[in-house]
Amino acid sequence: FDYVFDGTNVSGYYPSQIANSNLKWETTAQWNVGMDVSFIDSRIKLTADWYLKDTHDLLLQATVPASSGYTSAMLNIGSMRNQGVELTAEFVPVKRENLTWNINFNIALNRNTVTSLVNDQLSLLRTISWETKFNNQYPYITQVGKPSGMMYGYVYEGTYKMDEFEGGSVLKDGIPYMSSVGKNNVRPGDPKYMDVNRDGVIDEDDQSIIGCGQPLHTGGFGTSLNFYGFDFNMFFSWSYGNDILNANRLYFENGTQSTQINQLKTYNGRWTSENADSDIPRVGANGMFVYSSRVVEDGSFLKLRNVSLGYTLSRDVLRKIRFDTLRVYVSADNIVTFTRYSGPDPEVSTKNSVLTPGFDWSAYPRAFGLTAGLQFTF
Repeated sequence: FDYVFDGTNVSGYYPSQIANSNLKWETTAQWNVGMDVSFIDSRIKLTADWYLKDTHDLLLQATVPASSGYTSAMLNIGSMRNQGVELTAEFVPVKRENLTWNINFNIALNRNTVTSLVNDQLSLLRTISWETKFNNQYPYITQVGKPSGMMYGYVYEGTYKMDEFEGGSVLKDGIPYMSSVGKNNVRPGDPKYMDVNRDGVIDEDDQSIIGCGQPLHTGGFGTSLNFYGFDFNMFFSWSYGNDILNANRLYFENGTQSTQINQLKTYNGRWTSENADSDIPRVGANGMFVYSSRVVEDGSFLKLRNVSLGYTLSRDVLRKIRFDTLRVYVSADNIVTFTRYSGPDPEVSTKNSVLTPGFDWSAYPRAFGLTAGLQFTF
Protein backbone atom coordinates (compact mmCIF):
# COMPACT_ATOMS: atom_id res chain seq x y z
CA PHE A 1 0.00 0.00 0.00
CA ASP A 2 1.09 3.59 -0.64
CA TYR A 3 0.86 6.47 1.83
CA VAL A 4 1.76 10.16 1.73
CA PHE A 5 5.01 11.13 3.45
CA ASP A 6 6.48 14.64 3.18
CA GLY A 7 4.21 15.45 0.25
CA THR A 8 5.10 12.37 -1.85
CA ASN A 9 3.66 8.87 -2.30
CA VAL A 10 5.80 6.28 -0.54
CA SER A 11 5.36 2.49 -0.64
CA GLY A 12 4.32 1.07 2.69
CA TYR A 13 3.98 -2.33 4.28
CA TYR A 14 1.67 -3.80 6.84
CA PRO A 15 1.35 -7.24 8.45
CA SER A 16 -1.20 -9.32 6.54
CA GLN A 17 -1.85 -11.57 9.54
CA ILE A 18 -2.03 -10.85 13.22
CA ALA A 19 0.80 -12.29 15.32
CA ASN A 20 0.07 -14.80 18.06
CA SER A 21 2.84 -15.49 20.55
CA ASN A 22 0.65 -17.99 22.41
CA LEU A 23 0.55 -20.62 19.65
CA LYS A 24 1.47 -24.13 20.78
CA TRP A 25 1.38 -27.69 19.51
CA GLU A 26 -1.86 -29.59 19.32
CA THR A 27 -2.19 -32.20 22.05
CA THR A 28 -3.70 -35.66 21.66
CA ALA A 29 -4.68 -38.27 24.22
CA GLN A 30 -5.59 -41.73 22.96
CA TRP A 31 -6.31 -45.16 24.33
CA ASN A 32 -7.45 -48.34 22.68
CA VAL A 33 -8.40 -51.92 23.47
CA GLY A 34 -7.47 -54.67 21.05
CA MET A 35 -7.92 -58.39 20.65
CA ASP A 36 -6.22 -60.93 18.38
CA VAL A 37 -7.42 -64.51 18.04
CA SER A 38 -6.60 -67.35 15.68
CA PHE A 39 -8.08 -70.79 15.05
CA ILE A 40 -7.32 -73.99 13.16
CA ASP A 41 -3.56 -73.67 13.00
CA SER A 42 -3.80 -69.90 12.25
CA ARG A 43 -5.96 -70.47 9.17
CA ILE A 44 -8.54 -68.13 10.70
CA LYS A 45 -7.28 -64.88 12.24
CA LEU A 46 -9.45 -62.15 13.73
CA THR A 47 -8.32 -58.75 14.99
CA ALA A 48 -10.50 -56.14 16.70
CA ASP A 49 -9.45 -52.71 17.96
CA TRP A 50 -11.60 -50.14 19.74
CA TYR A 51 -10.09 -46.67 20.17
CA LEU A 52 -10.91 -43.24 21.57
CA LYS A 53 -8.81 -40.23 20.57
CA ASP A 54 -9.24 -36.71 21.99
CA THR A 55 -7.41 -33.81 20.33
CA HIS A 56 -7.15 -30.41 22.03
CA ASP A 57 -5.75 -26.98 21.07
CA LEU A 58 -6.49 -27.50 17.38
CA LEU A 59 -4.55 -25.18 15.06
CA LEU A 60 -7.08 -23.39 12.89
CA GLN A 61 -7.49 -20.13 11.02
CA ALA A 62 -10.26 -18.79 13.22
CA THR A 63 -12.53 -15.77 12.95
CA VAL A 64 -11.53 -12.91 15.29
CA PRO A 65 -13.39 -9.69 16.26
CA ALA A 66 -13.19 -6.97 13.60
CA SER A 67 -11.94 -4.56 16.29
CA SER A 68 -8.58 -6.36 16.06
CA GLY A 69 -8.09 -4.98 12.55
CA TYR A 70 -8.12 -8.48 11.05
CA THR A 71 -10.79 -10.95 10.03
CA SER A 72 -8.98 -14.13 11.07
CA ALA A 73 -5.92 -15.41 12.92
CA MET A 74 -4.17 -18.70 13.55
CA LEU A 75 -5.29 -19.86 16.98
CA ASN A 76 -5.30 -22.94 19.18
CA ILE A 77 -9.01 -23.46 19.38
CA GLY A 78 -11.44 -26.16 20.30
CA SER A 79 -11.21 -29.88 20.65
CA MET A 80 -12.31 -32.95 18.72
CA ARG A 81 -13.01 -36.59 19.48
CA ASN A 82 -12.57 -39.58 17.19
CA GLN A 83 -13.77 -42.95 18.33
CA GLY A 84 -14.42 -46.14 16.47
CA VAL A 85 -13.76 -49.78 15.79
CA GLU A 86 -11.43 -51.47 13.33
CA LEU A 87 -11.98 -55.12 12.43
CA THR A 88 -9.73 -57.38 10.37
CA ALA A 89 -10.25 -60.99 9.32
CA GLU A 90 -7.96 -63.36 7.43
CA PHE A 91 -8.94 -66.81 6.18
CA VAL A 92 -6.99 -69.62 4.51
CA PRO A 93 -9.67 -71.94 3.07
CA VAL A 94 -7.12 -74.05 1.18
CA LYS A 95 -3.52 -74.76 2.21
CA ARG A 96 -1.74 -77.50 0.30
CA GLU A 97 1.74 -78.07 -1.03
CA ASN A 98 1.09 -76.48 -4.43
CA LEU A 99 -2.16 -74.63 -3.76
CA THR A 100 -2.85 -71.87 -1.24
CA TRP A 101 -5.91 -69.63 -1.15
CA ASN A 102 -6.14 -66.60 1.16
CA ILE A 103 -9.06 -64.23 1.83
CA ASN A 104 -8.75 -60.98 3.83
CA PHE A 105 -11.30 -58.42 4.98
CA ASN A 106 -11.13 -55.17 6.98
CA ILE A 107 -13.61 -52.50 8.03
CA ALA A 108 -13.19 -49.26 9.99
CA LEU A 109 -16.06 -47.40 11.63
CA ASN A 110 -15.07 -43.96 12.90
CA ARG A 111 -17.25 -41.31 14.55
CA ASN A 112 -15.87 -37.79 14.51
CA THR A 113 -17.35 -35.24 16.94
CA VAL A 114 -16.41 -31.62 17.61
CA THR A 115 -16.45 -31.14 21.38
CA SER A 116 -15.63 -27.40 21.60
CA LEU A 117 -14.73 -24.32 19.53
CA VAL A 118 -13.11 -20.97 20.27
CA ASN A 119 -14.56 -18.71 22.98
CA ASP A 120 -17.45 -21.11 23.63
CA GLN A 121 -18.93 -20.52 20.18
CA LEU A 122 -21.25 -23.25 18.91
CA SER A 123 -20.54 -23.10 15.16
CA LEU A 124 -17.76 -22.19 12.75
CA LEU A 125 -18.46 -21.34 9.09
CA ARG A 126 -15.96 -21.91 6.29
CA THR A 127 -15.65 -20.43 2.80
CA ILE A 128 -14.06 -22.10 -0.23
CA SER A 129 -11.97 -20.08 -2.68
CA TRP A 130 -12.62 -21.45 -6.16
CA GLU A 131 -15.00 -19.17 -8.16
CA THR A 132 -15.73 -15.48 -7.60
CA LYS A 133 -19.52 -15.85 -7.49
CA PHE A 134 -19.27 -18.30 -4.60
CA ASN A 135 -16.14 -17.25 -2.70
CA ASN A 136 -18.01 -15.15 -0.13
CA GLN A 137 -20.53 -17.87 0.72
CA TYR A 138 -20.23 -20.54 3.39
CA PRO A 139 -20.60 -24.09 2.04
CA TYR A 140 -19.30 -25.72 5.26
CA ILE A 141 -20.20 -25.44 8.92
CA THR A 142 -18.65 -27.07 11.97
CA GLN A 143 -20.88 -27.32 15.02
CA VAL A 144 -20.24 -28.56 18.54
CA GLY A 145 -21.67 -32.05 19.01
CA LYS A 146 -21.57 -32.91 15.30
CA PRO A 147 -18.94 -34.14 12.82
CA SER A 148 -16.51 -31.52 11.53
CA GLY A 149 -17.02 -29.93 8.13
CA MET A 150 -20.74 -30.47 7.53
CA MET A 151 -22.02 -29.20 4.17
CA TYR A 152 -24.18 -26.11 4.51
CA GLY A 153 -26.66 -24.43 2.20
CA TYR A 154 -30.24 -24.46 0.91
CA VAL A 155 -32.43 -27.54 0.57
CA TYR A 156 -33.27 -27.92 -3.11
CA GLU A 157 -36.87 -28.80 -3.95
CA GLY A 158 -36.68 -28.83 -7.74
CA THR A 159 -37.94 -26.15 -10.13
CA TYR A 160 -40.98 -23.91 -10.05
CA LYS A 161 -43.73 -25.46 -12.17
CA MET A 162 -46.31 -23.79 -14.40
CA ASP A 163 -49.23 -24.52 -12.06
CA GLU A 164 -47.56 -22.38 -9.34
CA PHE A 165 -48.12 -19.20 -11.38
CA GLU A 166 -51.10 -17.04 -12.22
CA GLY A 167 -51.25 -16.58 -15.96
CA GLY A 168 -47.94 -18.36 -16.31
CA SER A 169 -45.85 -15.41 -15.06
CA VAL A 170 -46.92 -14.24 -11.56
CA LEU A 171 -46.10 -16.50 -8.63
CA LYS A 172 -49.16 -17.44 -6.62
CA ASP A 173 -49.56 -16.15 -3.08
CA GLY A 174 -48.26 -18.45 -0.35
CA ILE A 175 -45.50 -20.01 -2.45
CA PRO A 176 -42.05 -19.14 -0.99
CA TYR A 177 -39.50 -17.26 -3.11
CA MET A 178 -35.92 -16.08 -2.68
CA SER A 179 -35.75 -12.62 -1.14
CA SER A 180 -32.72 -11.79 -3.32
CA VAL A 181 -34.76 -12.53 -6.46
CA GLY A 182 -38.14 -11.08 -5.50
CA LYS A 183 -41.57 -12.55 -6.05
CA ASN A 184 -42.22 -10.70 -9.31
CA ASN A 185 -38.98 -11.97 -10.87
CA VAL A 186 -39.55 -15.69 -10.25
CA ARG A 187 -40.29 -17.63 -13.44
CA PRO A 188 -41.20 -21.25 -14.24
CA GLY A 189 -38.03 -23.32 -14.36
CA ASP A 190 -36.22 -21.29 -11.69
CA PRO A 191 -34.66 -23.27 -8.81
CA LYS A 192 -36.93 -23.73 -5.81
CA TYR A 193 -35.51 -24.01 -2.29
CA MET A 194 -37.13 -25.04 0.98
CA ASP A 195 -38.52 -22.36 3.24
CA VAL A 196 -37.14 -23.98 6.38
CA ASN A 197 -38.47 -21.45 8.90
CA ARG A 198 -41.76 -21.05 6.99
CA ASP A 199 -41.78 -17.26 6.96
CA GLY A 200 -42.76 -17.06 3.29
CA VAL A 201 -39.37 -15.98 1.93
CA ILE A 202 -36.13 -17.87 1.34
CA ASP A 203 -33.03 -16.17 2.72
CA GLU A 204 -29.91 -16.94 4.75
CA ASP A 205 -32.06 -17.98 7.71
CA ASP A 206 -33.22 -20.98 5.67
CA GLN A 207 -29.76 -22.45 5.22
CA SER A 208 -29.16 -25.73 7.00
CA ILE A 209 -26.92 -28.79 7.04
CA ILE A 210 -27.25 -30.55 3.67
CA GLY A 211 -24.49 -33.16 3.74
CA CYS A 212 -21.63 -34.80 5.58
CA GLY A 213 -18.21 -35.53 4.13
CA GLN A 214 -17.35 -38.10 6.82
CA PRO A 215 -18.07 -41.73 5.81
CA LEU A 216 -19.95 -44.09 8.10
CA HIS A 217 -17.42 -46.79 7.37
CA THR A 218 -14.55 -47.67 5.03
CA GLY A 219 -12.87 -50.94 4.30
CA GLY A 220 -11.52 -53.42 1.85
CA PHE A 221 -11.43 -57.09 0.96
CA GLY A 222 -9.24 -59.18 -1.24
CA THR A 223 -8.06 -62.61 -2.18
CA SER A 224 -4.81 -64.25 -3.25
CA LEU A 225 -4.16 -67.59 -4.91
CA ASN A 226 -0.87 -69.46 -5.37
CA PHE A 227 -0.86 -72.48 -7.67
CA TYR A 228 2.24 -74.26 -9.00
CA GLY A 229 4.30 -71.08 -9.31
CA PHE A 230 1.44 -68.84 -10.39
CA ASP A 231 0.24 -66.10 -8.03
CA PHE A 232 -2.96 -64.10 -8.39
CA ASN A 233 -4.06 -61.16 -6.22
CA MET A 234 -7.20 -59.03 -6.27
CA PHE A 235 -8.21 -56.25 -3.87
CA PHE A 236 -11.36 -54.10 -3.49
CA SER A 237 -11.83 -51.03 -1.28
CA TRP A 238 -14.93 -49.05 -0.38
CA SER A 239 -16.32 -46.00 1.39
CA TYR A 240 -19.92 -45.72 2.51
CA GLY A 241 -22.11 -42.89 3.80
CA ASN A 242 -20.05 -39.82 2.81
CA ASP A 243 -21.35 -36.96 0.66
CA ILE A 244 -19.56 -34.96 -2.03
CA LEU A 245 -20.19 -31.32 -2.90
CA ASN A 246 -19.97 -31.43 -6.69
CA ALA A 247 -18.87 -27.89 -7.56
CA ASN A 248 -18.58 -28.90 -11.21
CA ARG A 249 -22.36 -28.93 -11.43
CA LEU A 250 -22.56 -25.44 -9.92
CA TYR A 251 -20.53 -24.18 -12.86
CA PHE A 252 -21.21 -26.59 -15.72
CA GLU A 253 -24.89 -27.25 -15.06
CA ASN A 254 -25.75 -23.59 -14.80
CA GLY A 255 -27.41 -21.90 -17.74
CA THR A 256 -26.75 -18.39 -16.42
CA GLN A 257 -23.04 -18.68 -17.25
CA SER A 258 -21.44 -17.25 -20.38
CA THR A 259 -22.64 -18.85 -23.61
CA GLN A 260 -18.98 -19.62 -24.34
CA ILE A 261 -18.78 -22.08 -21.44
CA ASN A 262 -19.71 -25.65 -22.29
CA GLN A 263 -22.21 -27.35 -20.00
CA LEU A 264 -22.46 -30.92 -18.77
CA LYS A 265 -24.38 -33.39 -20.91
CA THR A 266 -27.04 -33.59 -18.19
CA TYR A 267 -28.00 -29.97 -18.93
CA ASN A 268 -29.69 -31.19 -22.11
CA GLY A 269 -32.47 -32.34 -19.77
CA ARG A 270 -33.04 -28.85 -18.31
CA TRP A 271 -36.44 -27.26 -17.80
CA THR A 272 -38.10 -26.00 -20.97
CA SER A 273 -41.72 -25.42 -21.86
CA GLU A 274 -41.58 -28.80 -23.64
CA ASN A 275 -39.82 -30.46 -20.67
CA ALA A 276 -41.70 -28.76 -17.85
CA ASP A 277 -41.32 -31.65 -15.39
CA SER A 278 -37.53 -31.31 -15.25
CA ASP A 279 -35.87 -30.40 -11.96
CA ILE A 280 -32.79 -28.99 -13.73
CA PRO A 281 -33.21 -25.18 -13.87
CA ARG A 282 -33.86 -23.38 -17.13
CA VAL A 283 -31.42 -21.27 -19.11
CA GLY A 284 -31.03 -17.86 -17.44
CA ALA A 285 -32.69 -19.01 -14.22
CA ASN A 286 -32.73 -16.69 -11.20
CA GLY A 287 -31.20 -17.82 -7.90
CA MET A 288 -28.57 -20.17 -9.31
CA PHE A 289 -25.48 -18.85 -7.54
CA VAL A 290 -26.00 -20.46 -4.13
CA TYR A 291 -24.88 -23.70 -2.51
CA SER A 292 -27.71 -26.19 -2.19
CA SER A 293 -28.46 -29.88 -1.84
CA ARG A 294 -28.93 -29.97 -5.64
CA VAL A 295 -25.18 -30.50 -6.00
CA VAL A 296 -24.59 -32.62 -2.89
CA GLU A 297 -24.29 -36.26 -3.96
CA ASP A 298 -23.76 -39.63 -2.34
CA GLY A 299 -20.02 -40.32 -2.52
CA SER A 300 -20.17 -43.99 -1.56
CA PHE A 301 -18.16 -46.28 -3.80
CA LEU A 302 -16.72 -49.75 -4.30
CA LYS A 303 -13.47 -49.79 -6.25
CA LEU A 304 -11.50 -52.66 -7.75
CA ARG A 305 -8.18 -51.32 -6.57
CA ASN A 306 -5.69 -53.84 -7.87
CA VAL A 307 -5.39 -57.08 -9.83
CA SER A 308 -2.05 -58.78 -10.39
CA LEU A 309 -0.89 -62.02 -11.95
CA GLY A 310 2.63 -63.42 -11.72
CA TYR A 311 4.67 -66.55 -12.32
CA THR A 312 7.78 -67.65 -10.45
CA LEU A 313 10.06 -70.14 -12.13
CA SER A 314 10.64 -73.44 -10.34
CA ARG A 315 13.90 -74.17 -8.54
CA ASP A 316 14.91 -76.79 -11.11
CA VAL A 317 14.70 -74.23 -13.91
CA LEU A 318 16.43 -71.56 -11.80
CA ARG A 319 19.41 -73.84 -11.12
CA LYS A 320 19.91 -74.38 -14.84
CA ILE A 321 19.99 -70.63 -15.60
CA ARG A 322 21.88 -69.86 -12.38
CA PHE A 323 19.29 -67.56 -10.80
CA ASP A 324 18.11 -67.65 -7.20
CA THR A 325 14.64 -66.30 -8.00
CA LEU A 326 12.88 -65.06 -11.13
CA ARG A 327 9.31 -63.81 -11.37
CA VAL A 328 7.41 -62.17 -14.20
CA TYR A 329 4.21 -60.29 -13.46
CA VAL A 330 1.54 -57.91 -14.75
CA SER A 331 -0.48 -55.61 -12.49
CA ALA A 332 -3.41 -53.20 -12.98
CA ASP A 333 -4.48 -50.42 -10.57
CA ASN A 334 -7.73 -48.39 -10.22
CA ILE A 335 -9.52 -50.67 -12.63
CA VAL A 336 -13.21 -49.92 -12.13
CA THR A 337 -15.34 -47.94 -9.67
CA PHE A 338 -18.95 -48.71 -8.80
CA THR A 339 -20.70 -45.56 -7.56
CA ARG A 340 -23.77 -43.37 -8.01
CA TYR A 341 -21.65 -40.23 -7.95
CA SER A 342 -21.94 -38.33 -11.25
CA GLY A 343 -18.36 -37.03 -11.25
CA PRO A 344 -15.28 -38.82 -12.61
CA ASP A 345 -14.03 -40.15 -9.26
CA PRO A 346 -15.72 -40.05 -5.82
CA GLU A 347 -12.42 -40.66 -4.04
CA VAL A 348 -10.78 -37.29 -4.75
CA SER A 349 -11.17 -33.87 -3.14
CA THR A 350 -9.65 -30.50 -4.06
CA LYS A 351 -9.82 -29.11 -0.51
CA ASN A 352 -8.07 -31.54 1.80
CA SER A 353 -9.08 -30.10 5.15
CA VAL A 354 -11.02 -31.59 8.03
CA LEU A 355 -13.26 -28.49 7.87
CA THR A 356 -13.97 -28.75 4.12
CA PRO A 357 -14.14 -32.45 3.16
CA GLY A 358 -15.53 -33.85 -0.07
CA PHE A 359 -15.25 -30.75 -2.28
CA ASP A 360 -14.87 -31.66 -5.96
CA TRP A 361 -13.89 -28.84 -8.30
CA SER A 362 -12.50 -30.52 -11.43
CA ALA A 363 -10.33 -32.87 -9.40
CA TYR A 364 -8.22 -35.15 -11.57
CA PRO A 365 -9.42 -38.76 -11.11
CA ARG A 366 -7.09 -41.49 -9.95
CA ALA A 367 -5.58 -42.85 -13.13
CA PHE A 368 -5.81 -46.42 -14.34
CA GLY A 369 -2.37 -47.99 -14.28
CA LEU A 370 -0.98 -51.05 -16.02
CA THR A 371 2.52 -52.32 -15.28
CA ALA A 372 4.52 -55.39 -16.19
CA GLY A 373 7.86 -56.40 -14.77
CA LEU A 374 10.57 -58.92 -14.14
CA GLN A 375 11.98 -59.57 -10.68
CA PHE A 376 15.07 -61.68 -10.14
CA THR A 377 18.04 -62.34 -7.86
CA PHE A 378 21.22 -64.25 -8.58
